[in-house]
Amino acid sequence: MRNVLLLATALWLGGTVLAQQAQPPAFTPPKNDAIPIYDTGDDSLPIAGLKASPRKGEWVDIKLADGTPMKTWIVHPQGTAKAGVVIVIHEIFGLTEWVRAVADHVAQDGFIAIAPDLLSGMGPNGTGSAELGKQGSTQAIRNLTVDARVARLNAAMNYGKAMPSSNGKTGAVGFCWGGGTSLLYAIAQPALNAAVMYYGPAPTQPGSPSPDLSGLASIKAPILAMYGGSDNRVTSTAQPIADEMKKLGKPFEFHVYDGAAHGFVRQQTTEPNYKATAESWPLVVAFFKDKLK
Repeated sequence: MRNVLLLATALWLGGTVLAQQAQPPAFTPPKNDAIPIYDTGDDSLPIAGLKASPRKGEWVDIKLADGTPMKTWIVHPQGTAKAGVVIVIHEIFGLTEWVRAVADHVAQDGFIAIAPDLLSGMGPNGTGSAELGKQGSTQAIRNLTVDARVARLNAAMNYGKAMPSSNGKTGAVGFCWGGGTSLLYAIAQPALNAAVMYYGPAPTQPGSPSPDLSGLASIKAPILAMYGGSDNRVTSTAQPIADEMKKLGKPFEFHVYDGAAHGFVRQQTTEPNYKATAESWPLVVAFFKDKLK
């Protein structure tokens, strides 16, 4: 009996090893300078990308109406021609190194990139995202009302419009929570010229998970939206938004990428996520070049 057990154990262990060996290797995204850099979770790649960037990036404090300084990362495109401004709206994790690296890439594509820390003043002793950390940011961001988001994005827009290198046009691109905020900003700000939402949730009534599309009627800007095919919770709202926008006669274009998960631009370490990023980002660049010229 003991020999039978030993043989069974050996067969089980051998099968486990073979099964592990049969697993496909982890996907490593190819080097692709045409799309934003991804994050492996430790910020090392975004930080390295920022250090190697030939573009001018700088921190500025944009004063809010109540006097709070909104810490903001701005990256200037190379060249002397006037350019459109793109506000880069961060995820629920706050203004991270990855978001700063995305802003740098937006500047590489020819736009003035403004990435405001929308959690400015909400951290310990009036600080923001960096001091809150990712976990603290996800908690603090729940206290940021729609009105507060709009007021802070308005401050970023006004700052951008006043820059001598700005051509006066403004777009917004957001990711996850920032994607939903990009749509909310298009609803609230008729002067916005274009908005991109990456896997952003649809607007909802306070305290309810049900989509509330009544505000779409006030949108003036064309909207471009990107969704992951395996991100059903968010992606299921794409068609209802598209149907309502069509009824209203407003431009809304969306793309769903097979197999891609929520957060695919940051997390390109699966083949579907990388493919979704590689296919979607050129559409974003072309969209902004058309709408912000």
